[in-house]
Amino acid sequence: MIILTGSLFLLIFGCIPVYKHTLSFLVWIAGDNDLEQFISQDLKEMTGNLSWIDVFALVDYRSSSSFSSDTLYRVEEDLIPLETFDEVNSGDPIILSSFLNGYRGEDLSFLVIWNHGDWWRGESQKKVKGVAYDFTDLDFFTISEIKSVLRGSPVTVLGFDACLMGTFEILWELKDCARYIVVSSKEVPGNGWDYSVLRYSKDISSLLSNIVKRYGEIYGTEYSLSVWDTSKLAEIMLWLNRVAQYMIESNLSPWEFEVERRVVGGSATELVELGSFAKSLQNSSDSVLREYGEGLYSAIVSARIYGTPDSYTDLTIYLPQKVKNPEYWDDFVALNDFTSESSWDDLIEHWRDRN
Repeated sequence: MIILTGSLFLLIFGCIPVYKHTLSFLVWIAGDNDLEQFISQDLKEMTGNLSWIDVFALVDYRSSSSFSSDTLYRVEEDLIPLETFDEVNSGDPIILSSFLNGYRGEDLSFLVIWNHGDWWRGESQKKVKGVAYDFTDLDFFTISEIKSVLRGSPVTVLGFDACLMGTFEILWELKDCARYIVVSSKEVPGNGWDYSVLRYSKDISSLLSNIVKRYGEIYGTEYSLSVWDTSKLAEIMLWLNRVAQYMIESNLSPWEFEVERRVVGGSATELVELGSFAKSLQNSSDSVLREYGEGLYSAIVSARIYGTPDSYTDLTIYLPQKVKNPEYWDDFVALNDFTSESSWDDLIEHWRDRN
């Protein structure tokens, strides 16, 4: 049996020629789970892409499925299998790094992580699943693992065709890993993105715009998708820190403000919509909070360069339902860049320790 490890992957892939075009569109299809049924349609949508785009897809199928082998494809007018493997661990960052090193070109690059997503849960102990679940290997990516692969060699665009990955913490952790991040703060339908936009998008700007536009056309306003300019995230952090620091100094609780809490499968999560929080601050009787709320909301709108629905901010942040014993606290504080550079965790901790 051939088990695909990082070193073997790099050795095999180093023997396959890469054709140079303007954009390397690389899709990490972590389908070794209950989403396997959607793989074939997405691969079909990727065929017939324009000549300026090179598409490669590494597909991890269910071990118990009718597909005999995990497969690396080059996608042109048809699917071209380049190599097959008995098992790929789609939660292994070493293999992800080898895939990127083997197939990204010297110009623009777009990495899509395709799978289930569960925000940053599991960051500290991997007891719950973050993104790219592999049912055979019982593995998945944490945000820190993705960051370890991309931080020294960022891509132009990082996309998550996966649920609930649009948190400000994730954007902040990955801000040095990509110029743009495409993500949803809500659940993503099983059919996910429509990759047929690769057939008519003339440049990177139109590709990003078309991905979002087509998503809105298919799913309507119930679902959301956004493109974030990572160079503008610092402005959001600036205003968020002003809010958090002022609340600590003034002994104000963020739980006192009306916010939209993210609901998944009928159950409330520990995430709230950051734009709704900013709007709530704008309605405060406190003039400082009104000013900070306006600044925060404007910064969010500015950083979201494309989005559906247009009027939605589509960005969540951790605000646990329980103040005293906040759930997933260990995972939250494991987000090292965010917790070291923001005052939001200090605000939550301030109220946690008071109760």
